[in-house]
Amino acid sequence: MDLFQYGEFKSHSGLTLNWKIECDALSEKDWACLAAMIMEREKVPFCRAEGIPRGGQPLARALNKYATGIPTDRILICDDIWTTGNSFREYIGRKYPDWLQAQGLKWVVFARKMTNDGVKALFTM
Repeated sequence: MDLFQYGEFKSHSGLTLNWKIECDALSEKDWACLAAMIMEREKVPFCRAEGIPRGGQPLARALNKYATGIPTDRILICDDIWTTGNSFREYIGRKYPDWLQAQGLKWVVFARKMTNDGVKALFTM
């Protein structure tokens, strides 16, 4: 399976895309490395990482190695790819409808454009 794929694809938000990054091609070691790279930049402690289904779950598993487990620390929400931000908004709206903007930490590995809503990207196209 190729990590980078060219063709016609539909995004989570229904956009037609000419290419995609197939994160299912990443190994556990790749996810562990990406998590370590994020942790070089993220200095705020977090209780646990939660991955947006389904793409963010491997990253959350890798990031949980760095979680404090302290309930008063923030929660880190993560995903593999950012296109429009709808996945983050939907997930947080469903699981944490009363969250304030700065309440949690938010990370994505790849962003197709600059992110918003306080989401940090490891790589931005």
